[in-house]
Amino acid sequence: MKRLGIYVFSVLIMLVVVQPLCANKQYRIAVLPFSVHSAENIDYIKKGIEDMLTSRLSLNEKMVVIGKDSVQSVLGEMASNEMTASAVTSFGRKLNADYVVWGSLTKIGDIMNIDGKLQDTAANSSAVNISAQCGINEIIPKINDFAERITSQILGASPVAKAGQPVNPQIIVSRAPSPQATREAEIISAMGKGKKGTFTSSINPYFINAEQPLDRKSFWKSQQFSNEFRGLDIGDVNGDGLNETVFIDPHTIFIYQKKGNNFKLIETISGGKYENYIAVDVADINQNGIKEIIVSNITGHGVNSFVIEFRNGIFGRIASGLPWFLRVIENADSGPVLLGQRRGLEDPFDTPIYEIKWQGGAYAETRRMKIPQGLSVYGLTMDKLGKSGTDRIISLNKDDYLCIYEQSLKPLSKIVVFGGSEEFLWSSEEVFGGSNTFIDPINPPQTLESDVKRYYINSRILTYDTNKDGRREIIVVKNISSSSRVFQNLKLFTNAEVYNLEWDGLGIVQNWKTRKISGYVADYQFKDIDNDGENDIVLALVVSTGGSLKERSAIVSYSLSGE
Repeated sequence: MKRLGIYVFSVLIMLVVVQPLCANKQYRIAVLPFSVHSAENIDYIKKGIEDMLTSRLSLNEKMVVIGKDSVQSVLGEMASNEMTASAVTSFGRKLNADYVVWGSLTKIGDIMNIDGKLQDTAANSSAVNISAQCGINEIIPKINDFAERITSQILGASPVAKAGQPVNPQIIVSRAPSPQATREAEIISAMGKGKKGTFTSSINPYFINAEQPLDRKSFWKSQQFSNEFRGLDIGDVNGDGLNETVFIDPHTIFIYQKKGNNFKLIETISGGKYENYIAVDVADINQNGIKEIIVSNITGHGVNSFVIEFRNGIFGRIASGLPWFLRVIENADSGPVLLGQRRGLEDPFDTPIYEIKWQGGAYAETRRMKIPQGLSVYGLTMDKLGKSGTDRIISLNKDDYLCIYEQSLKPLSKIVVFGGSEEFLWSSEEVFGGSNTFIDPINPPQTLESDVKRYYINSRILTYDTNKDGRREIIVVKNISSSSRVFQNLKLFTNAEVYNLEWDGLGIVQNWKTRKISGYVADYQFKDIDNDGENDIVLALVVSTGGSLKERSAIVSYSLSGE
């Protein structure tokens, strides 16, 4: 009897211990890209299905969908591209996945054949199958049903969404109370519309077509300067009703005005040799009708930014010793917003970003922006990327890949994680940006100079509705390096291109890019340089830097309309 009591007690202890462990178990799922059989390009449907399955299966906290980068990495290692059940099982085991979702799409005329499978890697068997024939408009319900069957198979119950996240596709389309729901609505919309084509009919063909000779009527280049330009912006900074072009080198501010083909000097403002200007912006932040010149400046290892304004007929500093890296972004709803970021001790840009406003006769930190800590104030902007919804963060990361995030106060280390996250929406497969302007660490190691890690200033990102369809596109520069960006402290940018990109709900579509531009683009703007009422692409172009050649730079503008 005593032994029986001990046995029963042991069983109860096991139940108490094992049950919570089972309850807390998370199942790892890999979603493979579906293979496609079609005479036409239906990659947008393939990508939409992959994103829909990932989105739906991520709703339940007990299921973790493995990140796309990890999936692609293992796919690239596979000896054969042929997908068989045994190959899928082997693939899943390499990723330490409990289940693998895979399948194929076949499009014949207007009919889609969907063949989907859920492979149990431990049992080496198919746990769930779907085989459906439907029209394009019926794909979403079929994939939704497939995702629900997968969830039911894995968890043994109907799918349970996280708080605030709907499961029904009609609910997702009609209201978007969360980033997850918003993302799914975009996927559904994009799958229905298909991939956007490029719009080039309204763009100057001489600007985007390298095969045509450059039309000098739509292209302008200033005189050359024996300086290495760092930054550029455009606006009326002296209250004369006309735009001026403001650009900087490491110690000097230049203010010029373009009239016809003439580029006339308005003012030169020299700083100290101990100063190091890294960025410039123009905006009326104090809202007195005169645009300020906002300069990000480093002295020694400290940030010592300042603001200049035209008052009583002269340009003078109205604020000095500002402790922030500063950048103005143009918001479609609220106009120019000044962002500020204090320098971090190790990584200078691993600190929160705040909005800087003019309050009580001074510039002050106000609200903390919902921008993940770890992103730099440079190479960053915020925009809806559509006709409605909330602003998203568009940013170049430390390796110059273009990324899109939902707004969040989480640190970047909690967003860019293995398996993905709700806040991390997209990353480019190619690099953009590229900069020669850098900040040295505060306490460099006692080693070779080539081993000292430099922190580069990401290039500007702009958004603007160039084709006037109510959706702002992304305008970004790519500086092209002859060293392919292999060397940490040696960039050697020799050419550049300007890209116009658009978010289509699934990712970024390239609308157009320019012909190659000889030189390195230190900064750029899409503003009216010549006061003709039309915005132009304006570049601060560095022709040569360092070495045996003396620095040479120029201001270059292209008319998108060709007029």
